[in-house]
Amino acid sequence: MNDAVYSTRQAADLLGVSVRTVQLWVEAGTLKAWKTQGGHRRIDRASVQAVLQERQGHTGVQAAEPPPPPDAPACSGEPCLRVLVVEDDPDLLAIYRMAMEHLPFPIELRCEQDGLKGLIAAGNFHPDVLIVDLNLPKLDGFAMLKALADARETEHTQIYVISALSAADIHARGGLPSNATALSKPIPIALLLQLLSEAFHAQYLPS
Repeated sequence: MNDAVYSTRQAADLLGVSVRTVQLWVEAGTLKAWKTQGGHRRIDRASVQAVLQERQGHTGVQAAEPPPPPDAPACSGEPCLRVLVVEDDPDLLAIYRMAMEHLPFPIELRCEQDGLKGLIAAGNFHPDVLIVDLNLPKLDGFAMLKALADARETEHTQIYVISALSAADIHARGGLPSNATALSKPIPIALLLQLLSEAFHAQYLPS
Protein backbone atom coordinates (compact mmCIF):
# COMPACT_ATOMS: atom_id res chain seq x y z
CA MET A 1 0.00 0.00 0.00
CA ASN A 2 1.16 3.55 -0.71
CA ASP A 3 2.96 4.93 2.37
CA ALA A 4 1.11 8.23 1.89
CA VAL A 5 -2.29 6.68 2.66
CA TYR A 6 -3.99 4.50 5.24
CA SER A 7 -6.94 2.19 4.98
CA THR A 8 -9.97 3.15 7.06
CA ARG A 9 -9.11 0.42 9.58
CA GLN A 10 -5.48 1.54 9.86
CA ALA A 11 -6.56 5.13 10.40
CA ALA A 12 -9.08 4.04 13.06
CA ASP A 13 -6.43 2.00 14.89
CA LEU A 14 -3.92 4.86 14.83
CA LEU A 15 -6.48 7.36 16.07
CA GLY A 16 -7.94 5.02 18.67
CA VAL A 17 -11.50 5.37 17.40
CA SER A 18 -13.99 3.20 15.54
CA VAL A 19 -14.09 2.79 11.76
CA ARG A 20 -17.46 4.55 11.79
CA THR A 21 -15.92 7.58 13.51
CA VAL A 22 -13.23 7.75 10.83
CA GLN A 23 -15.96 7.63 8.18
CA LEU A 24 -17.80 10.48 9.92
CA TRP A 25 -14.62 12.55 10.10
CA VAL A 26 -14.12 12.00 6.38
CA GLU A 27 -17.68 13.14 5.68
CA ALA A 28 -17.15 16.21 7.87
CA GLY A 29 -13.92 17.07 6.05
CA THR A 30 -11.74 16.48 9.10
CA LEU A 31 -9.85 13.73 7.26
CA LYS A 32 -8.99 13.88 3.57
CA ALA A 33 -9.85 10.70 1.69
CA TRP A 34 -10.76 9.25 -1.66
CA LYS A 35 -11.91 5.92 -3.07
CA THR A 36 -9.94 3.57 -5.27
CA GLN A 37 -11.38 2.17 -8.48
CA GLY A 38 -12.29 -0.92 -6.46
CA GLY A 39 -14.36 1.20 -4.07
CA HIS A 40 -11.93 1.06 -1.13
CA ARG A 41 -11.52 4.26 0.88
CA ARG A 42 -8.00 5.58 1.38
CA ILE A 43 -7.20 8.13 4.06
CA ASP A 44 -4.52 10.75 3.49
CA ARG A 45 -1.61 10.09 5.86
CA ALA A 46 -0.91 13.80 6.42
CA SER A 47 -4.49 14.46 7.55
CA VAL A 48 -4.30 11.56 10.02
CA GLN A 49 -1.06 13.00 11.39
CA ALA A 50 -2.74 16.41 11.67
CA VAL A 51 -5.55 14.93 13.76
CA LEU A 52 -3.03 13.14 15.98
CA GLN A 53 -1.21 16.42 16.50
CA GLU A 54 -4.46 18.19 17.34
CA ARG A 55 -5.14 15.55 19.99
CA GLN A 56 -1.64 15.89 21.43
CA GLY A 57 -1.96 19.65 21.56
CA HIS A 58 1.42 20.19 19.89
CA THR A 59 3.32 19.05 16.82
CA GLY A 60 5.95 16.43 16.25
CA VAL A 61 4.62 13.76 18.63
CA GLN A 62 2.58 10.78 17.50
CA ALA A 63 0.62 8.53 19.80
CA ALA A 64 -2.14 6.01 19.24
CA GLU A 65 -3.88 7.07 22.44
CA PRO A 66 -4.77 10.64 23.39
CA PRO A 67 -3.11 12.30 26.40
CA PRO A 68 -5.14 12.75 29.61
CA PRO A 69 -7.58 15.67 29.37
CA PRO A 70 -6.07 18.91 30.70
CA ASP A 71 -9.17 19.74 32.71
CA ALA A 72 -10.71 17.84 35.62
CA PRO A 73 -8.84 14.62 36.51
CA ALA A 74 -10.27 11.26 35.57
CA CYS A 75 -12.43 9.58 38.18
CA SER A 76 -10.74 6.69 39.96
CA GLY A 77 -13.16 3.85 39.52
CA GLU A 78 -16.13 5.71 40.99
CA PRO A 79 -19.25 6.85 39.16
CA CYS A 80 -18.66 10.21 37.56
CA LEU A 81 -20.19 12.30 34.81
CA ARG A 82 -18.09 12.77 31.67
CA VAL A 83 -18.72 16.28 30.35
CA LEU A 84 -17.39 17.74 27.10
CA VAL A 85 -17.76 21.50 26.58
CA VAL A 86 -17.06 22.99 23.14
CA GLU A 87 -17.06 26.77 23.43
CA ASP A 88 -14.67 29.33 21.94
CA ASP A 89 -15.18 32.01 24.62
CA PRO A 90 -12.41 31.44 27.23
CA ASP A 91 -14.20 33.56 29.83
CA LEU A 92 -17.34 31.46 29.51
CA LEU A 93 -15.29 28.27 29.73
CA ALA A 94 -13.75 29.53 32.96
CA ILE A 95 -17.24 30.21 34.34
CA TYR A 96 -18.39 26.71 33.41
CA ARG A 97 -15.33 25.15 35.06
CA MET A 98 -15.79 27.09 38.29
CA ALA A 99 -19.51 26.32 38.41
CA MET A 100 -18.96 22.59 37.92
CA GLU A 101 -16.52 22.50 40.83
CA HIS A 102 -19.54 22.95 43.11
CA LEU A 103 -21.43 19.90 41.88
CA PRO A 104 -22.06 17.36 44.67
CA PHE A 105 -20.74 14.47 42.55
CA PRO A 106 -17.51 13.86 40.61
CA ILE A 107 -17.17 14.85 36.99
CA GLU A 108 -14.55 14.35 34.31
CA LEU A 109 -14.47 17.58 32.34
CA ARG A 110 -12.91 18.25 28.96
CA CYS A 111 -13.07 21.58 27.17
CA GLU A 112 -12.30 22.42 23.55
CA GLN A 113 -12.45 25.79 21.80
CA ASP A 114 -13.20 24.86 18.20
CA GLY A 115 -15.52 22.44 16.44
CA LEU A 116 -12.74 20.35 14.92
CA LYS A 117 -11.15 19.56 18.27
CA GLY A 118 -14.62 19.09 19.72
CA LEU A 119 -15.45 16.50 17.07
CA ILE A 120 -12.20 14.65 17.71
CA ALA A 121 -12.71 14.78 21.48
CA ALA A 122 -16.26 13.45 21.21
CA GLY A 123 -14.96 10.45 19.30
CA ASN A 124 -12.46 9.37 21.94
CA PHE A 125 -13.83 10.88 25.18
CA HIS A 126 -17.33 9.34 24.88
CA PRO A 127 -19.02 12.09 26.95
CA ASP A 128 -22.18 11.55 28.94
CA VAL A 129 -23.04 15.20 28.35
CA LEU A 130 -21.97 17.42 25.44
CA ILE A 131 -22.37 21.18 25.80
CA VAL A 132 -21.72 22.94 22.50
CA ASP A 133 -21.95 26.40 20.98
CA LEU A 134 -22.91 26.77 17.31
CA ASN A 135 -20.67 29.62 16.14
CA LEU A 136 -17.29 27.92 16.44
CA PRO A 137 -14.01 28.28 14.54
CA LYS A 138 -12.63 25.62 12.14
CA LEU A 139 -15.86 23.59 12.18
CA ASP A 140 -19.13 25.12 13.35
CA GLY A 141 -21.46 23.43 15.79
CA PHE A 142 -23.97 22.53 13.07
CA ALA A 143 -21.38 20.54 11.10
CA MET A 144 -19.98 19.01 14.26
CA LEU A 145 -23.36 17.74 15.42
CA LYS A 146 -24.22 16.50 11.93
CA ALA A 147 -21.01 14.46 11.90
CA LEU A 148 -21.84 13.01 15.31
CA ALA A 149 -25.46 12.19 14.47
CA ASP A 150 -24.81 8.50 13.77
CA ALA A 151 -21.63 8.04 15.79
CA ARG A 152 -21.68 5.04 18.12
CA GLU A 153 -19.41 6.88 20.57
CA THR A 154 -22.05 9.52 21.28
CA GLU A 155 -25.29 7.58 20.75
CA HIS A 156 -26.12 7.85 24.48
CA THR A 157 -24.74 11.37 24.96
CA GLN A 158 -27.09 14.08 26.22
CA ILE A 159 -26.49 17.10 23.98
CA TYR A 160 -27.16 20.68 25.06
CA VAL A 161 -26.69 23.43 22.49
CA ILE A 162 -26.10 26.76 24.23
CA SER A 163 -26.23 29.50 21.63
CA ALA A 164 -27.10 33.15 21.15
CA LEU A 165 -28.76 32.28 17.83
CA SER A 166 -32.54 32.51 17.74
CA ALA A 167 -34.72 29.50 17.01
CA ALA A 168 -35.46 30.99 13.56
CA ASP A 169 -31.74 31.38 12.82
CA ILE A 170 -31.05 27.79 13.88
CA HIS A 171 -33.87 26.51 11.70
CA ALA A 172 -32.63 28.56 8.73
CA ARG A 173 -29.20 26.97 9.03
CA GLY A 174 -30.52 23.41 8.96
CA GLY A 175 -31.76 22.88 12.51
CA LEU A 176 -30.40 20.56 15.16
CA PRO A 177 -30.42 16.78 15.60
CA SER A 178 -33.49 15.41 17.38
CA ASN A 179 -31.39 14.43 20.42
CA ALA A 180 -30.09 17.96 20.97
CA THR A 181 -31.75 20.43 23.33
CA ALA A 182 -31.35 24.13 22.44
CA LEU A 183 -30.84 26.61 25.26
CA SER A 184 -30.32 30.37 25.09
CA LYS A 185 -26.96 31.92 25.85
CA PRO A 186 -26.11 32.97 28.46
CA ILE A 187 -27.54 30.02 30.35
CA PRO A 188 -28.27 30.59 34.05
CA ILE A 189 -25.63 28.68 35.99
CA ALA A 190 -28.29 27.24 38.29
CA LEU A 191 -30.01 25.71 35.25
CA LEU A 192 -26.73 24.32 33.91
CA LEU A 193 -25.96 22.62 37.22
CA GLN A 194 -29.52 21.29 37.42
CA LEU A 195 -29.20 19.70 33.97
CA LEU A 196 -25.88 18.09 34.87
CA SER A 197 -27.32 16.80 38.14
CA GLU A 198 -30.27 15.29 36.29
CA ALA A 199 -27.91 13.63 33.82
CA PHE A 200 -25.83 12.13 36.63
CA HIS A 201 -28.84 10.82 38.53
CA ALA A 202 -30.40 9.39 35.35
CA GLN A 203 -27.24 7.45 34.64
CA TYR A 204 -26.13 6.32 38.07
CA LEU A 205 -29.17 6.63 40.31
CA PRO A 206 -32.11 5.51 38.14
CA SER A 207 -35.48 5.50 39.83
